[in-house]
Amino acid sequence: MTTPPVPAYVVDQPGGNVALDLFVLDQHLGVVLDTALAPTGVTASPYAVYGQLAREAMTPSRLSEVLGIRPTTLSGYLAAMQRSGHLTRVRNERDGRSWLLELTESGRAKAEECRRVVQRVVRAVDAELGSPEDVRQVRDVLARLDRALVAVRRS
Repeated sequence: MTTPPVPAYVVDQPGGNVALDLFVLDQHLGVVLDTALAPTGVTASPYAVYGQLAREAMTPSRLSEVLGIRPTTLSGYLAAMQRSGHLTRVRNERDGRSWLLELTESGRAKAEECRRVVQRVVRAVDAELGSPEDVRQVRDVLARLDRALVAVRRS
């Protein structure tokens, strides 16, 4: 009878913890995505903004909330996207005070170009994880982590 192998944690060292593991994973993911996206001229973090705005127009505060990006960081991404001609800001008709962010036609084209690249990366990561059930289990754990982090942030 053999015992199952002990899992190797991302940061297998004294003092390692979930927060540090997540930080390291984020760094690894950033390198993989930035490398894959390099030919598009967009890096991973701004791509998340392109991807969300390709789905629907939204206010900066809602976009910051959905993506978990600090407002000051988001402002830099939005300014660069606007300079590139990929983003417009229009008055939000609902309240007349806030802005609604929308991708331009060229912004939508850039989002689609990047989406195809990211899809290839996602398929490769999923294949490394294993079966569709393995992928679902990992995503379930990530969803639990996200809910925990949001709860801690709000408390």
